[in-house]
Amino acid sequence: MESGRADFFLRELMSRLEESVPVPGSITSAEGSARAASAGTIAFPAQRSVGTAPDGTPVRDPFDPWHEEDDGFDADDPYGALLGSLAATTAGAPVTPAPGMFAPQGTTSPVPLVDRLAKGLGVADAPLSELLRRARRCRGGSHADAPDEMDDGSAPDSPPTVVVRGWEEHSAEEMGQLLRTAHATFREVGLSAERRPRFLVAARVQDLPSAVLGVGLSHNHVTMHWWWRVWTRLDSEVLLAWRPRPSATAAQALFDRVTDAVVAEVCGPDVDRALILREAWKGGDVESLRRALAGTLPDHKDDVDQKWSRRMSTAHASTPSAEILDAWAAGTVDGWDGHVRPVLAHRLLAPESNELRILVCHAQNRVLLPLVEEARISLIELIPDLLRKEIELDYFREQARSDHRVRNRLPAAPLAELEIGDLARAARLLVLPTDQQNRLRTLNKARNHLSHLQPLSQEKLVAVTEALTTDWVADDES
Repeated sequence: MESGRADFFLRELMSRLEESVPVPGSITSAEGSARAASAGTIAFPAQRSVGTAPDGTPVRDPFDPWHEEDDGFDADDPYGALLGSLAATTAGAPVTPAPGMFAPQGTTSPVPLVDRLAKGLGVADAPLSELLRRARRCRGGSHADAPDEMDDGSAPDSPPTVVVRGWEEHSAEEMGQLLRTAHATFREVGLSAERRPRFLVAARVQDLPSAVLGVGLSHNHVTMHWWWRVWTRLDSEVLLAWRPRPSATAAQALFDRVTDAVVAEVCGPDVDRALILREAWKGGDVESLRRALAGTLPDHKDDVDQKWSRRMSTAHASTPSAEILDAWAAGTVDGWDGHVRPVLAHRLLAPESNELRILVCHAQNRVLLPLVEEARISLIELIPDLLRKEIELDYFREQARSDHRVRNRLPAAPLAELEIGDLARAARLLVLPTDQQNRLRTLNKARNHLSHLQPLSQEKLVAVTEALTTDWVADDES
């Protein structure tokens, strides 16, 4: 909450509603934001400014994914709009209430939720009556529902949606009471379920215990959505790709792609850490990655190294299981890409742990193995034309037999099924320049390393990216 991400995505959701009524909050998040800053939490605003101009105004990075410019681009790119709508806050600046918060001067007791709803609707009192009036004006309603309202073509298609930020409320019971009263009121006047005003309550577990809904609201009237496994690998990788790197060769571009995949795999749902690690680590061996990761993590560990369930059912469920509910509510665990993942990766810093190496292998596999397969298929298509004189295709296939087939006296595999290692074994029978034979051996070694979960070193990764960005034709051919 302190980072602003919850507000960020809630506003994005509200922008998709035809008519939303945000309720001003009874409390501000200034105290929580101050606690987050002292605890080392990476807040979104801190990533949106790279300095100040001589006149004191913030200087923005044009490639900052959290910064929005009114250039018309976002209108055609909903994901771009999602990545750039929060206003910047300079580091160390005092935290001010967000738009829509209501903290009246000279008062110490919170303003009741019903009164703040009335303020949001622009009426003095009776906010539920105003919601009823707006609901009756929706298209599809009968004239008897709203005899004094004439549809001039501006009536909305759907009823209004009241939006309550639970983390800005002082009383969970007050939110529950509002929901119960609204439900009884709309049902009493005979308003059909599809035309009743809706309430969107965004809250943490501690903000809205399930018991506050009480009697009168069934599962048919309340739908609960959990922010669990919502942020995916694709989100992480697109966010990393949002900040373009300098122009580079094809091999360097592929190297950078592997680097970004490693960062996304290591950081998982911790997107704040991923952005920082991407700037701190430009590629290299596992130990250099471990050092860079250590420099991006806060000193405190919180409770991220506790034992928690890694069950597959939990990773793919729509809600966190009871065993990890407290850890999820504290923001230390999330569902990401079919796994239950800690958000802060302190466990990866232990030199005796092999988990970091495995994550690096997974990322390298994900990017490189499909390209190695494409290179294998491309070479196989050229083999009939690359055979040396007097060499038959069947003889080539026989010489390419794997050790497994030889030991088990299996026949030679069809040409299309030959592995990259099989092709390297019989490469002497092909008219391939030395550099191309070296590339074939490089691809074969890389595939063997990755298949056995051995991460490629910096030197091997540079070699394989060069091999994968070169065609299977002689360098002097065009």
